[in-house]
Amino acid sequence: MDKRALESFIAVYRSGSLVEASQRLNISQSALSRRITELQHKLGLLLFESSGRGLAATTEAQNLLPLVIAALEGITALESAARASGVRPAIHLTVSATAHMIETVVADCIAAFVRIHPNIRIGLLEAGGVEIEDLILSGKASLGITARPRYDTGLIDRPIARLSILAASRERFTPSEMKNGIDLRALCRRDLLILERRYQSRLTLDAALRLLQLTPKIVHEGSAASIVLALARVGLGTAVIPSSTQTDLYTARITANGVALGMDLAAVWDPTMRWRNEVEELAKSLREAFSKRYPRRGQSGPRTPQKSKHGTNRRRAGER
Repeated sequence: MDKRALESFIAVYRSGSLVEASQRLNISQSALSRRITELQHKLGLLLFESSGRGLAATTEAQNLLPLVIAALEGITALESAARASGVRPAIHLTVSATAHMIETVVADCIAAFVRIHPNIRIGLLEAGGVEIEDLILSGKASLGITARPRYDTGLIDRPIARLSILAASRERFTPSEMKNGIDLRALCRRDLLILERRYQSRLTLDAALRLLQLTPKIVHEGSAASIVLALARVGLGTAVIPSSTQTDLYTARITANGVALGMDLAAVWDPTMRWRNEVEELAKSLREAFSKRYPRRGQSGPRTPQKSKHGTNRRRAGER
């Protein structure tokens, strides 16, 4: 089976449009249409049907998607094995992550990775957590650090860290809140400083609020964790942040009906991309780097806060 035909199938499946798919593959619409037509003839199946201004995948196409992805993985492995026996080519990859993740983990990891792999060049693309999936699907990013992708995208993901959602305040939380977390209902009685909806942590919070039918008192939506923390530091409210930045404020996990709010951070990439094996190796390195900085914890409660030089608790919190 021709690799280009398989790539064309996935591109049309994801975009639902010959126009968008042809732009992504950098070929003409007519050439793409011929590829899809030839593939349908070879398989003896109708893969796409007209739907409005685009194309809708048939049931047969939906059933074929995992098989097509597996076939491309095999082809990629074969190409990598062939390259290993010859001169290693120059490889250019792009990693997309939030500014905070780049600063705290990703930059150091990439620097170490390229020292070991001198033929690989890696660029960085800063983005909000919820924007990264689209950057991968559009081909602008080779690998992203974000939440797990939607099940129907065909993207590959590997978990790299678990982040909690924290409340941060200059005032102490109660001993029970420090140990067991602050309930979302109690949190909604406070003035809240939260991140914009381009961050996955904000979407996690919103989902919990909708589930419990709660209306929070939001006094500010910030574009970065440093902003909401600065406002909390001067007493303008309680900041809501993920557990991956540093703060000198008091912090407590946020719970909803006794369950701690959190999100899984993953390395995400497109299995149809050219340098699949190199991306997987980079994802493995990132997972090791994140596991050292953000080790997974059990359900026994948060780590004991440390005292900063200012006498306040110092905990790790952060943004996606």
